[in-house]
Amino acid sequence: MTGAVTDRKHDAIGRAAFTLFASDGYERTSVDAIAAEAGVSKRTVYTHYGDKESLFLAVVTDTYDRMLTRIAEIVDRTAWEADVAAALGHCVAEINRSIVRAPERVTLIRLLLTEAPHFPALIDLLHTRSVAPVIAVPLARLGHAGHLSIPDPLQAAEHLAALTFDQVSSRSLMGTVPLSEEQTRTLLSSGVRVFLRAYAPAQ
Repeated sequence: MTGAVTDRKHDAIGRAAFTLFASDGYERTSVDAIAAEAGVSKRTVYTHYGDKESLFLAVVTDTYDRMLTRIAEIVDRTAWEADVAAALGHCVAEINRSIVRAPERVTLIRLLLTEAPHFPALIDLLHTRSVAPVIAVPLARLGHAGHLSIPDPLQAAEHLAALTFDQVSSRSLMGTVPLSEEQTRTLLSSGVRVFLRAYAPAQ
């Protein structure tokens, strides 16, 4: 029971910290406020996370990693070998629906843009944790099977992300301007078509 209580407190602190960092910014958010929001003592916050900076980096990293886990689950359950074009379209649409439009992603991006100049570790986070390596795995398999011409799976995954998710993010100003279903679908499907033309197997 003690372990379960400890886990609940840890999660509660993380949720409270993420909410307050997002609304008030790092500098204006106090450990006292986080403790009050989480319903724990200030000492408990320090016990779980050490200090405010460590807490900030931990909640940003945890949020980012949870999104990557969900992306990996979508990629894993996609039927890649049946129809490459349909599989890519389905996978990209599912990731966009589940992740790209998620409120926590929008909040996370704003946090990263605002606080990255003060936290070099956040820049490292963006470089070391991205969606590209996750998508590169099935692209490599498709390349080996001859369904696509993929000399560099990681670069191909980066191109796919740039043509699809990044287009949605750019057009919606990082989620601040709502896009219609039709607008989103058009951006994603056109990105997939361009990708397929660029990486079509040699005849």
